[in-house]
Amino acid sequence: MKKVVKVSIGKLAFTIDDDGYELLKAYLGELNAHYKSKQNGDEIIEGIEERMAELFIEKSGKGSVVSMQVVKDVINILGRPEIIDEETRASGFESNQERGTRAIPKRVYRDPDNKMLGGVCSGLATYFNIDKVLVRILFLIFFIGFSILGFHLGGGSFMVIAYIILWIVIPEAKTVEQKCAMHGESADLSHIQKRVEDGLTNVGSGLKKAGSQGGMLIVDILKKVIGVLLVFFSISGILILSFLLLGVEIFEGVIPFDALNYINLGLGNTFWFKVALLLVLFLPLVGMLYGGIQILFEFKSPRMRPGLIIFLLWITSGVTFTVLTVNASRPYWNKAQESSSIRIREDIDTLYLKYESPGRMPNSRVFFDADRSEAVLFWMDGERSNRKIVTFPKVNLVRQSEEDSSVIYLDAHSMAYTYAEALIKAQRNIPVVELKDSLLTIRADIYDKTNKWDGTFKELSIYIPERIKVILQGPIRHDFYSDDSYNSHWCWQRDNDWD
Repeated sequence: MKKVVKVSIGKLAFTIDDDGYELLKAYLGELNAHYKSKQNGDEIIEGIEERMAELFIEKSGKGSVVSMQVVKDVINILGRPEIIDEETRASGFESNQERGTRAIPKRVYRDPDNKMLGGVCSGLATYFNIDKVLVRILFLIFFIGFSILGFHLGGGSFMVIAYIILWIVIPEAKTVEQKCAMHGESADLSHIQKRVEDGLTNVGSGLKKAGSQGGMLIVDILKKVIGVLLVFFSISGILILSFLLLGVEIFEGVIPFDALNYINLGLGNTFWFKVALLLVLFLPLVGMLYGGIQILFEFKSPRMRPGLIIFLLWITSGVTFTVLTVNASRPYWNKAQESSSIRIREDIDTLYLKYESPGRMPNSRVFFDADRSEAVLFWMDGERSNRKIVTFPKVNLVRQSEEDSSVIYLDAHSMAYTYAEALIKAQRNIPVVELKDSLLTIRADIYDKTNKWDGTFKELSIYIPERIKVILQGPIRHDFYSDDSYNSHWCWQRDNDWD
């Protein structure tokens, strides 16, 4: 059985085997003798012990016995004070600003101790010696900028993909040597002495720069402003999306998510599609809210890393939503068109249009948009549990010369998985109309949760000379010949004779 000794190093307790303890005791005696006569010698020794404690934990783990080999490795990393001083003097770098330190090349690492997600922004901030919050703000600005203007580069996802690539490419600073290299500093005694002489605190960590630019008043104010903006915009976005997607009722009883129940999608059940869509839209706002609160109250992320969890959930929901969207869109991958025509009598002076449906047009939940050249009408009918969509083909009015024949073209534009399926669907869905003398009756299409819209758009194009007036007489009165126009209103006066 090997004898062990319990000691306190850097205010932490360690168990060291007897041989290692004797070696460590001699080394600490050597350090005390060397730095005792120097200014700030006690602070330097304290910093060295903190660095030792970090190295012991890294190489042996917490609660493990520190072996003699580990002690030797730590001494080799820290170096002998006399040798470091000789190397510094021989290299000619000793000056008032550089005395006692040996520079090493600065390297880019992900910072694990200041990360919100992967430590990319904090690592880049350390490498370029700027404030971490400013780098995160720049990332957010670029994300918003690409979302608004960068559609050709994939929108905001460009910055997300760039972040993921940097996360993969840039290694994480795991060891003490890597954490020091991240700052362009050596892990030996020269670095510790330099930091103490420069009046820096927390010399053992080699990671946190107390008294850095982040402590400047202007940066603190900027942080608070950014934090407030993040919280404000995230809460506003959450409330607006909740109101639009989940709360507000269009057509007095149908929320937007319910509209998916009236569309023929390539999914048996739209539940997970809706969940994935909600997560894709809401999780970035939740992440902004968390980041804004973290900036305002300056708390460190807990071990569970909520920011990372939100990000991973967003990526997962984005992939899920993309896969489900591809499957849902399968019935609409190809498009075909079919047309037919009806001749109009040349001796009429007025053409009357009448929309015909199985029931009366309601007093509400009605959309009508018309001007001198086109008209669109549809409404929602029925009770909330059995809602129906009553829709009519779009009417286009084209004025032409007297020499040209007056004709009505009936067009069906259909979408399906294959072109052949789309063409067959278009042939079956030619608008149903009846022309009797000067009255054109247009029949409605009705969709509900069992008979869903299948990707067919119906259209009537009426080619007629200027002398012939066109009047929509039911269920809404509208004269195409006049300058009257009705745009995007939900409820209109009904023709009382309509039944």
